[in-house]
Amino acid sequence: MPNLSDHDLLQMDEDWQSRLPESVVRAVLARALDDLRQARDRLNQNPTNSSRPSGSMAPWTGKSGSQSDREGEDTAPAQTSEDGVHGSDDEDAPPDSRKAETGEDEPQGTTLRARSGPGKLAPGRPGKRRGAQGFGRTQKLAHTHIEQHYPGQCAACGAILTTDREAKAWHGWDSVELVSLAAAPGWQLQVTRHLLMQQSCACQHVTRKQAHRVCMDPLWGKVALGEQRLLGPRLAASLVYLNQRMRLSRRRVQELMQEFWGLELSIGLIDQTIQQAARAVEPLEDSLTEELHQAAIVHVDETSWKEAGLNLWLWVFVSSCTAYMVIGSRAAEMFENVMRQNFAGFLMSDGYGVYRSRENRLRCWAHLLRKAKGLAESTHQAAQKHGTQCMEHLQTLKRAIYAARSADPPPREQPVLLEAQTLQTLHRLCESLREHGHEPLRAFAREMLLDWEVIMRPLSQPHLPLTNNEAERALRHHVISRRISHGTRTPEGSRGYALLASVIETCRLRFASPIDMLSGTIHAARNGLPLPPLPPIPVA
Repeated sequence: MPNLSDHDLLQMDEDWQSRLPESVVRAVLARALDDLRQARDRLNQNPTNSSRPSGSMAPWTGKSGSQSDREGEDTAPAQTSEDGVHGSDDEDAPPDSRKAETGEDEPQGTTLRARSGPGKLAPGRPGKRRGAQGFGRTQKLAHTHIEQHYPGQCAACGAILTTDREAKAWHGWDSVELVSLAAAPGWQLQVTRHLLMQQSCACQHVTRKQAHRVCMDPLWGKVALGEQRLLGPRLAASLVYLNQRMRLSRRRVQELMQEFWGLELSIGLIDQTIQQAARAVEPLEDSLTEELHQAAIVHVDETSWKEAGLNLWLWVFVSSCTAYMVIGSRAAEMFENVMRQNFAGFLMSDGYGVYRSRENRLRCWAHLLRKAKGLAESTHQAAQKHGTQCMEHLQTLKRAIYAARSADPPPREQPVLLEAQTLQTLHRLCESLREHGHEPLRAFAREMLLDWEVIMRPLSQPHLPLTNNEAERALRHHVISRRISHGTRTPEGSRGYALLASVIETCRLRFASPIDMLSGTIHAARNGLPLPPLPPIPVA
């Protein structure tokens, strides 16, 4: 029967109780006790015994739970989960589609409300309004270096034009770049004036050097990419790093540049720089996915993401040396587009139904242990008893796996027999609970039986990981970023965020400098040169 609603409780006064026979009163009492137990169990949930996120704990409660679910010393505590990171969706539920919270007529990329006066809110788009007065740069930068760009060959006859021929500047721009100090560690700003030269040929044709510009891409909207930019490649890469990795908002990046180097940058210029960097690294996406498919184990997870009011999901696919992220719906299509059917390695995941299409799959034991602990701490007697038994059996199997990993030579017959007996006992227990009246207990037993072979795979191959902590660690940074920024505003912004996050995290996994990688890629993309490859995978 459904739980008692507020409407039901309002009608259950003392007069109503006095008119009921004793048998009905006992039935109502049983239902009320069941509702009370469920409410208490929900109140007692925390990151150590459920899928609640670590951020859901009140600050005055201190550290939550023990660290017994760690897998070795270098494993993160079991405080981030699929639901804690994902929101409230059940991991066994079918994939849902994208749902818009705003009205159907509201265009994508618009803010919900914008300031139009003191104390007033009105709908509008971010940025300059059409017809409003524009403003140029007010800070005048004195250049210290001059760099001349010559055409190279005649545009009419194709003759080679040498630099010793008479030339004059016809156009130019200033760029600000970070350069290293010669005698001391650190970086300083250098302003360079770039001059585009024009030369006449023997055929009397005057050829002008043009700054390289990349053709517009419909997938990137108005994101232009070219050589003529105020911010040099390394300075642009540094702004991207501050925003993406250090989680500084565009306004705080603006403040940092003003305080540290006295450089005045507009919010719009910083945003353009980030978007242009994302477009520059886009060709590296194929290399990331290809190297991901060569990995022995890939950890996958997803977390909720907002895009101008749309409910989207940030997916992460991470191996030991490669990370790839993409923002889209929480559907099987998103997963299949990244992990093709020819992937031969193991896929480590939680119990989300989309992943069950793969045979070489692993299940995260930290999630299962937390669910068993939640049952063991339940106020329902049967759930408490059987949850404790399940948790003890899983802990015994986990210790057997750790013993097999460290054993040299392989373990003797006694641990193997103990492992087989524990397996049989746990399986029989789950079989007996699959039709139990307590819904959480029944759901846990059915989940164990549905993925039994996948869950117990590390018993036959002890070297395989037991947790999905690699994916959850990769997502944790972006969960914090989502809380600060409230997501992205446009499809281009979502795509750019995921691409830059993928490149930065891959560089970190390979012990390479993300700024060096980004600056080299931005320089090559602006000038139409081949992009540098991803950093090499470390040998050990």
